Amino acid sequence: MLAAPERSAGKMYGDALRDPKNGARRWWCLDEPPAPFLDLRVENADGLNLAGIDLVFTAVESDAARVLEPQYAKTTPVLSTASAFRYEDDVPIMVPGVNPAHAGLIDRQRRTRGWRGFIAPLPNCTGMGLVVTLKPLLDRFGVQRVLMTSMQGVSGAGRAPGVPALDILDNVIPSIPGEEEKVARETGKILGRMNGEAIRPASFPVLTRPRVSPMIGRGKGRFIRRTPRGGERCRDRIR
Repeated sequence: MLAAPERSAGKMYGDALRDPKNGARRWWCLDEPPAPFLDLRVENADGLNLAGIDLVFTAVESDAARVLEPQYAKTTPVLSTASAFRYEDDVPIMVPGVNPAHAGLIDRQRRTRGWRGFIAPLPNCTGMGLVVTLKPLLDRFGVQRVLMTSMQGVSGAGRAPGVPALDILDNVIPSIPGEEEKVARETGKILGRMNGEAIRPASFPVLTRPRVSPMIGRGKGRFIRRTPRGGERCRDRIR
């Protein structure tokens, strides 16, 4: 089942991808969309009937997620890309291999909200890579401070509104409003420890995030304080 806002509901997916003004296809991935999906009828995301659906994946803006995801979680587990519920005390930001103990928050979430399902959002994409590399170092050596510079590609800014092309040409945009705080907060939550039915956040990340001109991809530089001097020991632990 595939669902979208009302403006696309009732259309075949292939037709919904077309700009209604000029007929251009709004698909920006390098690979073509899977052919069987193009013939799927798009359902209305608001009030969606989830009978027979075991799991919902959502990829919507945070404002829409605030409305739609609780509807779905009443009956069905929801895996979300939105930040709408990431900072709720009873919502875990799950990263495989990093914080499995946080799944215990799902029972609290269901109990306090009266849901049979739950909401489990993904972290910010930059935070995902950061916590995966920090976790083994934190467990083995401890981490006192992290200084990370993430050089964000243009594609990470999204298309609505995104970064205007002339603004980024031969340029580096030094600040992405709200992004530094978002990654620091999420990293602390993901790498925090369970304390009863709550998370006690880790409190070390400090970071900066300029936007740079590559269309796809990003680079990251990290300085981590309070690890052993031998780089080999760190590399062995990460492996």
